[in-house]
Amino acid sequence: MLAYMRSQRGGGAVADTLASAGIPLSLMAQPDARITRQQYVALYKSVAAQLDDEMLGLWSRPIRSGTLKYLMLSLLDTPTVMVALNRFVRFWNLLLDDYRLQMVRKNDTVRLALIARTPASNANPLGHGLMMKLVHGVTSWLLGREVAVHKVEFCFARPRYVQDYIFLFPGGVSFDAAATSIYLDEKDCASAFKREKHALWGFLKRAPEDWTFAAVNRTSLAAKTRIFLEPRIDEAITIQDLADALHLSVRNLTRKFAEEGTGFQTVKDDLRRDIAVHKLTHSNVTVAALALDLGFSNSAVFCRAFRQWTGDSPTAYRKGARDRE
Repeated sequence: MLAYMRSQRGGGAVADTLASAGIPLSLMAQPDARITRQQYVALYKSVAAQLDDEMLGLWSRPIRSGTLKYLMLSLLDTPTVMVALNRFVRFWNLLLDDYRLQMVRKNDTVRLALIARTPASNANPLGHGLMMKLVHGVTSWLLGREVAVHKVEFCFARPRYVQDYIFLFPGGVSFDAAATSIYLDEKDCASAFKREKHALWGFLKRAPEDWTFAAVNRTSLAAKTRIFLEPRIDEAITIQDLADALHLSVRNLTRKFAEEGTGFQTVKDDLRRDIAVHKLTHSNVTVAALALDLGFSNSAVFCRAFRQWTGDSPTAYRKGARDRE
């Protein structure tokens, strides 16, 4: 999100922008650090406003402020989602130089794909991810419900932080595809909808929150594991316990984890980290109490784990977050 700003305006501008969103600068040096949903939205808005680019400098030309507003206004009077998506595609194809959107109906699905205009086009993972989120978020908003996604494909290699994609996109997620694509249900796309302008203003005011977080995937094994673990995070839960709860063998469960590019302990550690980060920044719970709440034998073991996750001790992490408030 900050790469283009850093290249154009330097580290000082990046530090100021992070501060405006309440994000400690120290988190930039921590690959596995996490920010809150509210911080993400604040950061997105700040970068977009400063660059006058609603896509954060991720495409070959800036997407000027107001673009989303006029895109959405152009969709309100369409009779069905299919017609709205056709306008969505045509609208973006007037703006993008490096890629074009393509819509194809086949086998009861509607595929929207980003097609490179030239072989030299460089796929920016965040830009491609945001475009797929925008397709799904806009479609869901038009219908007033979360629409199903058959699958999402990305044209770049599987990233180290693949788990984030699994949670943000309902349906299967794969990489190294010929083109970045999202597959929607044709029945949803054929549906009529009715949305008024007064509802649109709220959607635009909250942007990018409503379309970025239109869905949180609860069908993946990682998501089911987190749901199972969260109320039991202080217990010594094993993969056998999870297998019994899901009526699977440990071998089958391990294979399914591998297909998602993760594992039981990784999901458990990620959940512990996310809970720890949230409580350290949103409560006054002591480090010792938090360690016990997360199922650690003592605070020293928790502190070592937290430093591995974030690069900081729990106390330093909490102080860094509060210093920026």
